[in-house]
Amino acid sequence: MKKSAVTPWSYLPPTGKLKRGSSLLYKLPAGFKLAFFLFLSLAAFFPGTGTHSLILLGTIALVLIALSFAAGIGPQALLRGSGPLLLVVFWAFLLQAVEFSPFGISSQGLIQGAVFSLRIAAAFSAGNLLFSVTTPHEIRKSLSHLETFLRLEKLNLSLYISLMLGFLPQFFEVWEDLRLAWKSRGGKNNLQLIVTLVPLAIEKMMRKAAETAAAMEARGA
Repeated sequence: MKKSAVTPWSYLPPTGKLKRGSSLLYKLPAGFKLAFFLFLSLAAFFPGTGTHSLILLGTIALVLIALSFAAGIGPQALLRGSGPLLLVVFWAFLLQAVEFSPFGISSQGLIQGAVFSLRIAAAFSAGNLLFSVTTPHEIRKSLSHLETFLRLEKLNLSLYISLMLGFLPQFFEVWEDLRLAWKSRGGKNNLQLIVTLVPLAIEKMMRKAAETAAAMEARGA
C-alpha cells in the first residue's frame, strides 16, 4: 500500500497556478502566520453560551475555508488526518453523556460534546493550514529574528519552540506510516486502531526525541 501523498500537517508547495511566492498566504512572514493561526486556535475555545460559541466557531470556519482557497489547497485538506482524534473526542463525550440513574442519554452532554468536537476541529484545521503554507525552517527563522529583537539570544527560545512545533508534523508522519501498515494487514478504522497504534506512535516519537537530543548534545547545543 502506498503512503498517502498528502500527510497531515505537512508543507504543501504551491502547484499549478499558485507557484511558489505567488500566493499571499505563502508570502506572509512565518511569525505573523504563527501568531494569527494560534489566535484562531485559542479563539475556538473562548468560553461563552451555546449560541455565541456556534457563531464564533462558524466565523472561524469561514475564515479558514477562505484562507484554504487562497492558499490553493481547498477546505477538504483542513481536516485531513483528524479522524482518530475526533473519534476519541466523540466517544469520550458520548460516555460522559450517559446517565445511569435513571439510565439514559443527556442531551445537554451531547450538545457540549458536539461543541467541543467543533472546537477541536477548528484548532486542528488552523494548525493544519499553518503547516501547509509554512515550513519549520521559516518558523524558526522568524522566531530567531524576534529573539534577536528582544535580545533573548542566550535563551535560545527559537530553537526550542521550532523543535516543539516541528514534532507536530513528524507525529503525523509516524501516524500515517503506522496507519498504512495497520490497513495493509487488514485492520479497520475503528477504536481498536486507536488503542493499538497510539502507544506505538508515542514510543516512536519518544525515540525521535531522544535521537534529536543526542544529536544536539553532540553539536554542543
